[in-house]
Amino acid sequence: MPTPQRLLELRRSLPTPELTDVAGTISEQMETLLGDSALRPGDTVAIAVGSRGIAQLPFLIETLVCEFQRRGARPFLVPAMGSHGGATPAGQAQVLRNLGIAAHNWQVEIRADMETVLLGTTPLGLPVHFSREALQADHVFLCNRVKPHTRFTGPIQSGLMKMLVIGLGKQAGAAACHRLAHHIPFEQLVIQGTETILGRAPVLGGLAVIENAREHIANIAAISARDFIQREPDLLIQAESLMSRLPLEQIDLLIIDELGKEISGSGMDTNVVGRKENDHVSGKRDWCQTRLIYVRGLTAATAGNATGLGMAEFTRPEAVAEVDWQKTALNCITAGHPTAAMCPIVLGSDAAVLDAAESILGQPPRLVHIRNTLQLEHLFVSQACQAEIDTRESGLTWGLPFPLTCDARGHFTHRLQKN
Repeated sequence: MPTPQRLLELRRSLPTPELTDVAGTISEQMETLLGDSALRPGDTVAIAVGSRGIAQLPFLIETLVCEFQRRGARPFLVPAMGSHGGATPAGQAQVLRNLGIAAHNWQVEIRADMETVLLGTTPLGLPVHFSREALQADHVFLCNRVKPHTRFTGPIQSGLMKMLVIGLGKQAGAAACHRLAHHIPFEQLVIQGTETILGRAPVLGGLAVIENAREHIANIAAISARDFIQREPDLLIQAESLMSRLPLEQIDLLIIDELGKEISGSGMDTNVVGRKENDHVSGKRDWCQTRLIYVRGLTAATAGNATGLGMAEFTRPEAVAEVDWQKTALNCITAGHPTAAMCPIVLGSDAAVLDAAESILGQPPRLVHIRNTLQLEHLFVSQACQAEIDTRESGLTWGLPFPLTCDARGHFTHRLQKN
């Protein structure tokens, strides 16, 4: 049996600048962008939508649809998510529905075909694939969040350009880019891929979204396609400054209730858990050093895609039962990250994981318990960590210490709320 220890409930105030008038900001910026564009009444517009759980995503897409419709254009939606959704049209359309995209309510279609057109090969040898459905439109417009990538570093990470090259490249384009990224800097591949696409496809622009630490919208920028390469690095710097972090630099056991593709491309954000360079060893440049990770389940929206589960050391049968192994394998092979699809040690209860962690560490683990890597304002931590956290952060609210206990099945009796 694990050694008894005590936990504290912790609530944190994280950096939360928030955009108050999202619709008004979009309307104003789109007026500027589209007023200087070739958009004409009757034109078709392919709006590219990814698989991430971006703040207010259905509202953002509906607003964009309305902006184009009121100018007489004919928008439709194209999944821009590489191999996600099992790399099938039905699977990708279902991913959008799981994210709340109700295209039928807006009188637009979801055109989820996986076929691509090869637009050319970059000087670095990247074959640039592009969605056939998007290419057939008069214009292409993207909507994506700009944020640090879970594996790649540099001035270009996750954002409009990644969506353009990898997301709209479907499985073929995503696989090609991830293959080369093993030995060529990611930003060079994406920049050259973007240049190739902009020279041969009717890309109008994109809506870049930056979130605060509460996953609320902090900033929005409607950007002309010709400005993607120049603008995105500055937006990434802003996004990095608003990211939430775990409150400790040294964590023995990180307990995560759920992972999912809508939370992070790697299921759990490696920028948060300290596994950006190595799935099972925190690097010197990681925010925190995390010895062991325990994943308790998957989100409903991830629809069985358990990408990232392989970065954990422990999981439980309930989580394994939720996994679609074929979908997960396809996604991780396409991303060139097969270890992310591997199965951790499966133990029958939370108590068994605590016991195993103590056996490995030789002492009761300093633990942090979170719901997922996006929700870091409400968490539980070992009481022994309180003094260290107090010296690092302000704006903390602590609950009273309580014993870490499990029920008759060996499952935790404490619970984290769902935002």
